[in-house]
Amino acid sequence: MSVTIEVLDPTDHGAYTEFYEVYARANDRPYDQPWSAEELLVSLVGDEYRRQDALVAREGETVVGVALAELPERDNVDTAFAEVWVPAELRRRGHGTALLERLEQRIAEDGRTQVLTETLRGVGDETSSGREFMLARGYRPDTMNVQRELALPWTPQEVALRDGYTLRAWRGLPPGDWLDQYAHLRALLNQEAPSGETQLENEYWDADRLRLEVDQWKRQRRVAQVVVAVAPDGTLAGHTQLLFPAASPEVYQWDTLVLPEHRGHGLGLALKQQAMGEAADLLEGRARIVTWNDAQNDHMIAVNESLGYRATAYADQWVKHLG
Repeated sequence: MSVTIEVLDPTDHGAYTEFYEVYARANDRPYDQPWSAEELLVSLVGDEYRRQDALVAREGETVVGVALAELPERDNVDTAFAEVWVPAELRRRGHGTALLERLEQRIAEDGRTQVLTETLRGVGDETSSGREFMLARGYRPDTMNVQRELALPWTPQEVALRDGYTLRAWRGLPPGDWLDQYAHLRALLNQEAPSGETQLENEYWDADRLRLEVDQWKRQRRVAQVVVAVAPDGTLAGHTQLLFPAASPEVYQWDTLVLPEHRGHGLGLALKQQAMGEAADLLEGRARIVTWNDAQNDHMIAVNESLGYRATAYADQWVKHLG
């Protein structure tokens, strides 16, 4: 039976339910659990900073695979971030290839010239079905992230600060006088974190995007614990984020960044320790914290391992230039 591919309307409840069911079944690995239906739906709707293009593959009336491209609108406008999901029992039938080809076609029609994606494999695995799929589709390796997990509960550790730095914490929006500074910090991750040959522009962040993000977190039933480092002159020197989904045993350790001129003062470790201490109430009942680092980021890897994080998976990063 031939496969047909259609564009998903995320506001169509029935169509979205089918999309999510296949997405969740395809994410059958023991690490990096899929997002909840609420989390993914809010993301699919998109906003003025990024647009989503979602596809559904059907064999007759049955959904056999789904795909998604994220299209930045205010930065990296030549790039799309793509993912394809096919449940294990339906793989090797051409569904993933058909979805990816259609997605690449739509990405090219949108004026984008490169596609980035990633595949996961356990730390003991030399390859994976996803890795072999991307190689066969003309993608080339770019870099590799390592996923690490910290088993909970975690024993609080003393936060040692020196050289006049202090820490501040919040959930939701930062204090009004720090909105613009914090938006600037959020924009710098692509520039400051180690990465592969594909050099991405810094993301566009401003106070309005911070407000939008907090609203999206509320709709996704997420809570974010933020801690910032404040330099002796009162400016922000770095930050970290712990993200708590409502219906998951996992917590996500997201961005951690210390500005270059403030490195060498132990702030990376202090930020992460303080964030876990501030979020002690949210950590209760959770099984693990999950984080990711570029395999070249020796300093942050050392920080994470000193806290007890252990590697569980590799996230291979792939790139394809569209002709």
